[in-house]
Formats: sequence, C-alpha cells, structure tokens
Amino acid sequence: MRIPRTLAPSGETIGLSVVVALVLAANAGAYEVPSRLNEVARVYSLGMGEVRCPPQAEWDADWASSYASAYTNIREGYTVLGPVACRGAQGIGSADVPAWQQALGALVLTHEAFHLRHWRFRRNEGKVECQALANFRHAVQRLGATAALAEDLYPYALALHAYKVRLFPRYRDPACVIPPWDPPTTTG
Repeated sequence: MRIPRTLAPSGETIGLSVVVALVLAANAGAYEVPSRLNEVARVYSLGMGEVRCPPQAEWDADWASSYASAYTNIREGYTVLGPVACRGAQGIGSADVPAWQQALGALVLTHEAFHLRHWRFRRNEGKVECQALANFRHAVQRLGATAALAEDLYPYALALHAYKVRLFPRYRDPACVIPPWDPPTTTG
C-alpha cells in the first residue's frame, strides 16, 4: 500500500504518517499514571478508567485548570487530577503535605472515581459528591492512612465540600445523608 504524501513548506515531501505522528506527539500529554491512585480509584469506579497526574505546566495549559481541581472524561474513561489534588492524594500521611491538601486529594480522587463508574448517576455532581463523602474515610485508609488519620482529615473534607457547594450548588444532593463527624474526646 502506498503512503499518501504531502508537500512540506520547504518543498520536500513528508510522509503523511510522519505528519500525523508529529501532530499526535505535540498534543499528547506527558502525565504520570500513579499505580496507587489507580488502584484506589478502581475500587470506587468498579475497575473502570485511569487516573492521570499532569505536570504543573501541562495542567496550567489545560482548559479545566482555571476552575477545577480535576475532571473526568467519561467518554474516554480517564480522570485528570490537577497537581495540588494529585500531590494531596499521593501524600496521604506525609508531614510534607498539608492536611487540607491530603483531604482535597482523597476527596477529589474518590469523587472522580464515581464519575468513571458505570452507574446511572455518574453525570450527577450531587450524587457523585455524596458518594465521595460517604466513602472518604475508607478511601483515605486505602491510600495508606490509619483510621485515626482518616478521621482527622474528614473535617477538612466536609469544609471543602461546604465551600464547593456554596460556589457550585449542583454539587449538593438534597437527599444525601452526609456521614457525621464526631470531634475527638479527651480523656482526663
């Protein structure tokens, strides 16, 4: 089979396959696919999809970076976590990552995993957010935290949720029963 050829600006001929390869390479993102994040996400997505963590420069050029911490391409079956969320999810239990960022990473990862799941509410932000909150402590433990740390991070997740709902009301599901948080008790 003969490969169609095109005329380059310099007058040289270049194979169409080379041109296509160059265009695809220029558009392909250089992202990390962290195995631990994918393992945890697949628990909630029921084995569907892939989690990607782009470098900061690529995220800054992404259409979603101006208003989101992450997004999911439902049609293509992948989730992109921004660097702040990705570092948070990967840094669970690390003293180098602030607690709010750890909570953000775990909450966002779990939320996006429910978008990947093939269920009837996968496009409903409120239902997805409800499931992310309901599974938050479990997800944090799957990411390597102790039950005590998961409990310590939960108030941050609740605060992040309240902030998100205030900005974007569609993330609120009126039927959602958010699991309560009980402050730690002191023993004297």
